[in-house]
Amino acid sequence: MNYADGSKAEGFLGGTIYTVAGVKPYSDDVLFITTAGPDFDQYFGDYYRKNGLSMDGVQFVLPKTEYRILDYAADGRWWEYSKYGEDFDKEWGLAALVKTDFVTKYSNEETLGIYFESGVRESVWQGLAEIRKAAPNARIMWEIPTYDIDNPEVKDEIGALIENVDIYSLNLPESMTYFGTKTEEESIQAIKDLDKPCFFRVGTKGAYMIQDGKAWFAPANGVEKSVDATGCGNCSTGTAMYGFCEGLHPLKTVILANLAAALNALQFGPYPQFTEELRMELLAKADTTFKQLMEDANVS
Repeated sequence: MNYADGSKAEGFLGGTIYTVAGVKPYSDDVLFITTAGPDFDQYFGDYYRKNGLSMDGVQFVLPKTEYRILDYAADGRWWEYSKYGEDFDKEWGLAALVKTDFVTKYSNEETLGIYFESGVRESVWQGLAEIRKAAPNARIMWEIPTYDIDNPEVKDEIGALIENVDIYSLNLPESMTYFGTKTEEESIQAIKDLDKPCFFRVGTKGAYMIQDGKAWFAPANGVEKSVDATGCGNCSTGTAMYGFCEGLHPLKTVILANLAAALNALQFGPYPQFTEELRMELLAKADTTFKQLMEDANVS
């Protein structure tokens, strides 16, 4: 990773594994569906074994597991590309994308939530009806990729897809680009106007769950202990999906998401190992914070 201040860091896990690190603190029933090469175990094996994760969702369709380089801008936005060069992306980019059948073969009536960060023009969305048929009780979370937000040509397509998922997520800079807003308050109103549940991330300030015409805010946790915020969006969005699908109070969902993000920021890469003791600690802290914030808001 190349940061805006010129510093660098490398050699740690990344990508959508961060989303797993948002669900795993609160549920063991999580499967990571991804594409990889035969060297996947070399990079991810120890993490999977430490956390009791199944490799069933790994689709071995690439010659090498993707190794990405991220360039950060000062506002937190980032751009990524392959360590193996443009030719690797050109030859294997399409094969690396998640396909409909990758999802449907692991989906059933017990599936409660499915998270995507797929681009709006990726083929997996053409199979959304098929995915919903395979997982009739699941709610679909879409974390809109920054590259889609930055592409005015797909704005209408983004809007159409938001209508067809159950909940979506984006951050403050992305909201300003997409909605043409200039302030956090304007973005919140624009999200309310869409009338679709949204997990809205506002950086080190915290996050909102916006649904049913209300915006439930909880402040971030442990910002002063942050080592690296990479993946906190994926991580907290994973938790938001979990809370939304479990029918938790929107504010409780945001609190849990912020706690997961705080763990994620303690080190480079995802939090190393989740335990039952940690889960109990997080849930207890979430209960206390929830009661306090509800009292502060004078809500019963």
